[in-house]
Amino acid sequence: MTDTSQALAQAHFVRAAQRFEHSPISQQLAALPDKVFSLLTLTADQHWLDFGAGTGAISAPLAAQVKRVTALDTSAAMLEQLTAKNIANISALEHDIFCGLNQTYDGVISSMALHHVADIPRLLKCMQQCLKENGQLALIDLYSEDGSFHGDNQGKGVLHFGFDPQELLEEAAKAGFKNLSYREIFSIAHKNGRTYPMFLLLAQA
Repeated sequence: MTDTSQALAQAHFVRAAQRFEHSPISQQLAALPDKVFSLLTLTADQHWLDFGAGTGAISAPLAAQVKRVTALDTSAAMLEQLTAKNIANISALEHDIFCGLNQTYDGVISSMALHHVADIPRLLKCMQQCLKENGQLALIDLYSEDGSFHGDNQGKGVLHFGFDPQELLEEAAKAGFKNLSYREIFSIAHKNGRTYPMFLLLAQA
C-alpha cells in the first residue's frame, strides 16, 4: 500500500469507526461467529490473535470461548471502539504485523481484512511464524468480485477484489501451513441488489 492509499484508508476507518457495527453489512456479518467457531477447536486455555480486528466483531464472541484474545489492527479509531466494550480478556494491539510479534498464539483468525493487505504471501508467512505448532488458522473473506462490493476501493484501502480461495490455499501451503481446506461460509446481501459469497479457509501451522 502506498503512503497515499494508506493515509486514505486510515482516514476512512476514522470516519467509519463509530458507525461501523451499525452498517447493514456489519449487522449481517454478526452471524459469522456461530458459523465459523463450530469448525474450530476452541478451549478455555487458548490465546488467539484476531488480525484486522476492527471494532471486535470476531474478537468479542471469541473471547467468550477462550482464555485471551489479542485484537490486532492498524486503526486506533477502530480499536478505541473495541476497548470501550471493556471485555477483560481482550488486549487491543495497534500494530503492523509485518513489524513482527513478540509471542505465539494457539490460533489466528481474520475476517474481511485480507483485502486490505498488499503482500498476501508475506502476510501468510507472518501468520505461520506467530502460531504455535499445530496452531489453527481461520481466514474469512470475499470470493473474487468485480470491485463493486466496496465502491470507493481506493478511499477504503481495498487492494484485492476478493480472492480465489484455491490460489490462497496454495499460497498458504507455500508458507508452511498444512491440513488446508476451504468452503463457502456465508453470503452478504448488498444494497446494490447483488449477493456476494464469502469463504472460510482453514489450516494448521
